[in-house]
Amino acid sequence: MNERKNVTVRPEEDLCFTIVETVSDLTNTPPLELDPLGNVVETDALETLFGPARETAEHDAYLTFRYEGCSVSVDSDGSVSVTRAPTPADVDQSISLGTDANSAAGDRYDANYR
Repeated sequence: MNERKNVTVRPEEDLCFTIVETVSDLTNTPPLELDPLGNVVETDALETLFGPARETAEHDAYLTFRYEGCSVSVDSDGSVSVTRAPTPADVDQSISLGTDANSAAGDRYDANYR
């Protein structure tokens, strides 16, 4: 089950803090228990390129990176989208595909997806 949260960073907000806070919400992990965002992305460059204090960009740009089991997308329009990847408990479920008319009675196909 993928969960997604979209936020818009307001001019008075810190982009990096917003990312950490959003990931914290989706993963149910206190912000101080998350790895530092700076271990994944250069935070000064992130703020310079996408932060609310930047000049209006002439071109659309975005950056996507993985952080704490989430896919984080930052857009030049000030929007941040965080999608939590499924946990093993979410995806380690069998899917019954059933039988078709050409297979022997009682045949069943199971698949796991990851």
